[in-house]
Amino acid sequence: MKKNLIALAVAAAVLVPGVAFAADSSSNDTGPVVFGYAQITGAQQFGTGPGTSNGLMFGANRIRLGFKGEAVPGVNYFIEGAYDEAGLGNGMANGLNNGLGGNMMGGTTAQLMDAWINYAPVPFVQLKVGKFKTPEGLEYTSIAGNELPFIYRNMGQSLLPGRSAGAMFHANNVMGSGVGYAVGIFDNTSVDNYTVFSNANTMGGGQGNMLNGNGKYIVSGMLKYSMGPLLTAEASGSLGTETYYDSDDLYSWNVGVHGGLMGIHYGAGFTRASGMNNFAYTPGNPAFVPLVTNSFYNPVTYTAYDWHAELGANLYEMTLSPIDIEPAIRYDSYTVHGQGTLGNATVGLNYFVNPNNPHAAEVQLNYIMATRGGSINQIYGSSVNGQAPINGVAYNTLMLQFQAGF
Repeated sequence: MKKNLIALAVAAAVLVPGVAFAADSSSNDTGPVVFGYAQITGAQQFGTGPGTSNGLMFGANRIRLGFKGEAVPGVNYFIEGAYDEAGLGNGMANGLNNGLGGNMMGGTTAQLMDAWINYAPVPFVQLKVGKFKTPEGLEYTSIAGNELPFIYRNMGQSLLPGRSAGAMFHANNVMGSGVGYAVGIFDNTSVDNYTVFSNANTMGGGQGNMLNGNGKYIVSGMLKYSMGPLLTAEASGSLGTETYYDSDDLYSWNVGVHGGLMGIHYGAGFTRASGMNNFAYTPGNPAFVPLVTNSFYNPVTYTAYDWHAELGANLYEMTLSPIDIEPAIRYDSYTVHGQGTLGNATVGLNYFVNPNNPHAAEVQLNYIMATRGGSINQIYGSSVNGQAPINGVAYNTLMLQFQAGF
């Protein structure tokens, strides 16, 4: 009996500190939390002209799965994968990355959309490192893909850097003032495809081209002021390197507002980008007149801009409907100087299954009316780097989207 008591005492002396240590470690580890959502979308275009087939198409607009949590107090991590065409660069509709096919059409592989670590020694100076959205564009950075009032984002996304790998200092609300900021530097070889900042830059020289960069970066910054749900206003911008050329004169900037009160939701924004080059044209190309006939690359510089305004009215929040529905309208105008303009007017209706958790299950109906003018616009909408703008449609389009998330 005495030996048993001694053995029990020894075991307690060894195990109790270990249990206490494990419990302490566990309290500092709040993850990982698994999250994700799926958006299954049907679309039908009208007025595409004779000699073409027309029909309803179903596919995956977004399918996301991720993990997030707190490693220790003040250090958070976030990892999100995409199993759709967003950011993959091999989408449908003349290379758009918002096609509906996803893996359902074959040929598309999953990719890591976000992978970052955030260090917050003090709330007003935090450091985020990894791959994430550059801090330009209010709608792009502040509204998640499963919380959008419309199925597609506005076309100004084409003029932003998008996601890239880098480091950023930031704070959302400095000392309770409502002021937020962000400033970061990013590797432009890892930026999203199909924006004006996408380019053909290669990795730097050295061992396997993996341990040495090419010395070309994107610098982005943001300053905002928030009055809570009523109003958030933001100004942001980015500076990068010209496609195929080493001059650092590619830049964009964005101003935007959004907010709401008593069921009324609104948003507006303006984005402008300058210094973009189109394709590296070869002399003799019958579609274009080269600026320098004896040069293999013929620089063609554009200025492009987009503006949008949107308004929604949640009838359930306004006590005008027993079910949670929200009519919404938006107009989005995208112009490339010297090329033409693509306009998309959207009329939408959102239905949220559970008002207490609206984005866990919802249905969205959008009808997009397209107007276009200009040379390239007659076929593709407008053109930056030879592509129609992300999220733009060149023909009237009916879309129906079902969403579920967790």
